[in-house]
Amino acid sequence: MPHLPSARRPLRRRALPAMLAALLASGCTPAEGASVADQGDFVVVYDTPRSAEYRQWQADLRGARVLEDVADALNRTFVLPADVRLTFAECGEANAFYDPDERRIRICYELMDDLYGVFGETTGSEEELNEAAWGAIYFTLYHELGHALVHLWDLPITGREEDAVDQLAAFLLTDGTEEGGKAAINGANAFLLEHDRAGGAGDPAPWNEHSLDAQRFYNIVCWVYGRDPEGYAYLVEDGTLPPERAHLCAEEYERLDRSWAGLLSPYLKPQ
Repeated sequence: MPHLPSARRPLRRRALPAMLAALLASGCTPAEGASVADQGDFVVVYDTPRSAEYRQWQADLRGARVLEDVADALNRTFVLPADVRLTFAECGEANAFYDPDERRIRICYELMDDLYGVFGETTGSEEELNEAAWGAIYFTLYHELGHALVHLWDLPITGREEDAVDQLAAFLLTDGTEEGGKAAINGANAFLLEHDRAGGAGDPAPWNEHSLDAQRFYNIVCWVYGRDPEGYAYLVEDGTLPPERAHLCAEEYERLDRSWAGLLSPYLKPQ
């Protein structure tokens, strides 16, 4: 695999989760009689970064077809009413966001760099670092994808949208493979590590639309465990997931699975 995006912190692209297989395995199939017009695609765009280092990152990521592979998988799966642009970008801050006016998902180079810094403090090898950072990057990408789908399809979300798209990211990543489960857990770990590094000071304010970082961690870990309690029993055994929460997780995941399968069903391409 290519080293991305710098010699200082080499990145390695992890394989794209088997998204379509996960949706079909969940019982999420095209709704009978669905007549949603397919008028758009996920399109990869590249803006030229100001930083010379980020320009090299972009060249490496483009050469590895990171976003192109994501777009191809999404376009084989979903019907869209309009194009959605996917991009890595220099943003001036460690962030990722969906812009509904531009219909564009941006994953910021600064966020990728920050994730490598956070996981670099806890991982023991380059292999572990790559796996952890790219798991969190993919979780972030699917989280922002959730915002895009909610906006484009006007999905009926109850509760906070941020919690709902965390669910979708976990749903798409927990595809029954060890790699997908690890990616979701590393997405969760990024929230907890940021929380611990800042001593809780970096958490959103209580009135913010996001749940607290520690809450997001436990939610995601619960859903991963709930999909396969036997396969992820170690999360309870090692104290990562408290038993008081763990006994509810299978039911939580079943409800999550049923809800997202129903919401996505009208927008799946016939397979």
